[in-house]
Amino acid sequence: MFEMSYPAEITQHREGKDWVVRFPDLRGTNTGADTQDGALDEAADCLGSYLAMLIANRKPIPDPSRVKGKQRLIAVPLWIAPKVALYRALQEQGVSNSELARRLGVRETIVRRMLDPDHATKSARLEGALRAVGKRLLVAIDDAA
Repeated sequence: MFEMSYPAEITQHREGKDWVVRFPDLRGTNTGADTQDGALDEAADCLGSYLAMLIANRKPIPDPSRVKGKQRLIAVPLWIAPKVALYRALQEQGVSNSELARRLGVRETIVRRMLDPDHATKSARLEGALRAVGKRLLVAIDDAA
């Protein structure tokens, strides 16, 4: 099972005013805000946007490392998580968009739209695509940290 969370380093800037967030597993992902809560919100947005960019550019999505020291886990936002799961499954199994389309009985353009981070794909369609590659989507609710 792939838990869709990435470790982040959250630090307060030297002057004690701004909070900075960095994802060690994802090169170039830095964000921040005036407050720690704001920085955590920005971190989730930054993470989702970065993963969407990897999908759009057909780049591999790295596995998250283990949390070290004072790092905190940031969950992949729900708006992109199913697409990340489908994209990773296709990459891991070497399944092409055309092959997935054949399995689903749809045109290949439908699969491309499912993987398009900017396209609002119905969750039922994504769940069906995940089943076609031997995966299932689970949603967990946990206490806020």
